[in-house]
Amino acid sequence: MSTPLDPALIADLLAAPAVEAQISLLQAAGLADEPGLTQLLDHATGLVRTTPGHARRLAVLCATVATDSSLTAIIPPAAYLQAQTHALNGDFGRAAQLIAAARAGYQRLGNSEAALRTNVGLMHVLGESGRYEEALAAGQEVLTGINGRSPHPLTALALHNRGTCFEQLGRYDEAIAAYAHAETTYQLLDMREPLGHVRNNRGLVLLSLGQARAALDAFTAAADIYTAEGSSFSLARTWTNLGETRLLLGDYQQSLALFDQAHQFFQQQDALAEHHILLLGRAKAYLALNLFAQAQAAYQEVEELLRTAGMAHHHAQALWGLGIAHRAQQQFDEAATALAAANAAFATVGNQPLQVSVLLEQASLQAAQGNRGVALQQAQQALALTSDHNWPIQTFFTHLRLADLLLPDVAAAESHLLAAQTISQSLALPHLRYRVNQRLGRLRLLQGDYPAAQQLLQTAVFDIEQLRGNLAQEALRLSFLDDKTAAYEDLIQLHLLQNDIEQAFAAAEQAKSRTLAELLAGLLAVQQPANDDIAARLQTLQADLNAIYNEVLGLDQGSERRPRLLGNLNHQARLLEQEISQLRLQLPLGQPQGDPLLHAVLPSQPHLPPHTTMLAYHTIGDEILAFVQHNGRLSVFRQLSSVTAVRQALQRLDIQWQRFRVGAEFISRHQKQLERSAQTVLQTLHQALIAPLTHALTTPRLLIIPHGLLHQLPFHALFDGEHYLLDQYEIAYAPSATIFNLCQQRPLLTDGPALVLGVSDPSIPQVVAEAEAIAATLGNAQLFLDGAATTAVFRHHAPHSRLLHLACHGLFRSGNPMFSALKLHDGWFTASDVMNLPLRHALITLSACESGRSQILGGDEILGLSRAFLGAGAAALAVSLWLVEDKTTALLMADWYQRLQQHGMAAALRAAQLALKEQYPHPYYWAPFILMGKF
Repeated sequence: MSTPLDPALIADLLAAPAVEAQISLLQAAGLADEPGLTQLLDHATGLVRTTPGHARRLAVLCATVATDSSLTAIIPPAAYLQAQTHALNGDFGRAAQLIAAARAGYQRLGNSEAALRTNVGLMHVLGESGRYEEALAAGQEVLTGINGRSPHPLTALALHNRGTCFEQLGRYDEAIAAYAHAETTYQLLDMREPLGHVRNNRGLVLLSLGQARAALDAFTAAADIYTAEGSSFSLARTWTNLGETRLLLGDYQQSLALFDQAHQFFQQQDALAEHHILLLGRAKAYLALNLFAQAQAAYQEVEELLRTAGMAHHHAQALWGLGIAHRAQQQFDEAATALAAANAAFATVGNQPLQVSVLLEQASLQAAQGNRGVALQQAQQALALTSDHNWPIQTFFTHLRLADLLLPDVAAAESHLLAAQTISQSLALPHLRYRVNQRLGRLRLLQGDYPAAQQLLQTAVFDIEQLRGNLAQEALRLSFLDDKTAAYEDLIQLHLLQNDIEQAFAAAEQAKSRTLAELLAGLLAVQQPANDDIAARLQTLQADLNAIYNEVLGLDQGSERRPRLLGNLNHQARLLEQEISQLRLQLPLGQPQGDPLLHAVLPSQPHLPPHTTMLAYHTIGDEILAFVQHNGRLSVFRQLSSVTAVRQALQRLDIQWQRFRVGAEFISRHQKQLERSAQTVLQTLHQALIAPLTHALTTPRLLIIPHGLLHQLPFHALFDGEHYLLDQYEIAYAPSATIFNLCQQRPLLTDGPALVLGVSDPSIPQVVAEAEAIAATLGNAQLFLDGAATTAVFRHHAPHSRLLHLACHGLFRSGNPMFSALKLHDGWFTASDVMNLPLRHALITLSACESGRSQILGGDEILGLSRAFLGAGAAALAVSLWLVEDKTTALLMADWYQRLQQHGMAAALRAAQLALKEQYPHPYYWAPFILMGKF
């Protein structure tokens, strides 16, 4: 007679190092017989709901003892239980083998109903492997075998799994019907946990149909059941589904929190299949937030895992997402390959609606490559495929894609946008609503219906603002506007057409460096600290990245091998930067601080100091325009130039700077020719961007607010044929008028020490002399040179300093600009590191190469060291736009700090630059540094 199971015995069995030890424990407890093994199997079955790895170990033990003792009644259920756990772990091949063994065992025992029951598990395994017709046939075999006996558990289970097959085939109506029948049967039989499963799966179908609120109700009902039943594994699975639902609703913060919650559970389980699905959900979130590099990395990781596991439906989704991520980064060949593979994968499994989704992405890819005719043909093909089906999401995006391809032909596009609007209204999803309202607003604008256009565009902007408002992490808000500026730019166009210049400027400001402004205004949460595991991994990765940056810096400029070596090092650096970025996204999210919509009412027009004129440039399409403000009067100058023409001039200007890398002898021999050549380009840019405004520039000071590619431009060096702009004006820069206002509200510190750090090497020998001269000029300065100028010293002293001067090497990372860095003695201090420093309204000078270069995201967000120091609290910032010359930089800096004793920052910098220009007339020497923030 078997004794009752003791929880301590279960713990000992699971802790035993080998099966022999487990058998000895069973025998000692008197459980190595059929009744005892039956009890143990029942207990293991319960563990599937919480710890499937433990369930598998106990099932293997039961099978081993039963086989050794010829206990034939135990062998089939032990095999079937093992199959369940292998399926949860993504090992569907092994699961299928064990199901076949269980079925054969039951048949030998004459237990036909139990043998039939194994078809339920087989349906799941076949479905995950993409063999849906075989799965449906297995389910039909169950229904035929039960022969109408109702209510019967096997009927409900078979219908349930048939519903899953229909869902993954895109046959949503049939899936809903099958789930409804199964749900009714579960309720009649009071099968609580399976009732949760079917509600969970019904939620997935509703999600595919865009019915996110109904899906949310279904998932919540399932979660309530799992909580009551103590089924932690199924509850965690539902967290993943709730995360996807919140993502569709635009609740990005909650979505990521739910994914994190599920991750914490599944990383402790032998449940690779669920972990893969969770990774897929996180990749979708990155894609929705325009974190394309992170999405690409996540999709690449999970695509391989899903392919290896044979999870056909999810693998096709990973390929689809990977194609979108590649297209967004203009990696067109890679995008075409991934999307073709996704299309083939969905075709193989027979999922037509998702084939349509892939076809629409292929149309987007063709349009991005300029193949409008092919794109239009593909979109029309998608429309034909959706016309007879209830696929609202696919139908919506089909109409939207056609409208995009047909505009500005308003007559052809209007019907598609109205159809999309009808679908959007029925689904009430904000990410659909803002898309269609923006396009309809543009259409009404083109039709001259300005009131309708304004209402639609303002509604689109409101929805975008609401979606942004629940993101706490700066990195998430930063990327969010990247593809959403069209609504703001259409509003600018509308207000300009109505001659409402103030509203046009306000709309321009609303789409310009918004996240940086929110950071300065204290509306974003400070990033939470990492847990120990993430912190340790980040430290290791940062050390590896430091080593690579050092190798990049040490490459021989004249070596023939340099391009190849540099390419390899940059590739290694990008991989490390990518992993660091992904780990940072897994840090605790925090909560948005203050009113998430307060940024919308931050003052946009600048409060200018006396005798100052603002020039705020803006690009709309290919047009460059400028808002000019002086004495409270705002005007606008349209059609100054084209983005195309200015981009070409900037490329020529960059060539001028690159010529100074050739060598001192070449520069000395061709100094005058180099100066004239640079002046020619700078005059072209002056003629385009300054000459049309000259009559409005009547003050001695200019505040210049660039936009887009103009952030690369040294406006103060623009040349009118006789004079540079600096000859006539004091000039300061700001990313936006709002940011300028916020910087003006930061009073420069007058108390406390200055911090001066200098790290020299043979290529920048003047650094030590520069730092010593500046420290002497400042008086109350803490000076740290070479070996003493460490990252720890900088972290410790920077928050308490009224002024910071760093003279060292700088590195701009064009692919990952927030990894741009300054080289201190013991390592590189990146822009991301700077963001975590609490700087106190200091004046900061980065006397380093390219310290002011930035990458510009949609929404005109500047990424690089300038962003980092402004975001960390700087009131004013002096930075360089290109690779600087060591000697002339030292001269400029020493003179600037001398003049700062009697003059304001902009005036002192101007005077120092003009003085240097007398000795070194080429703008390469005197013009690299600009002042951002306060005058």
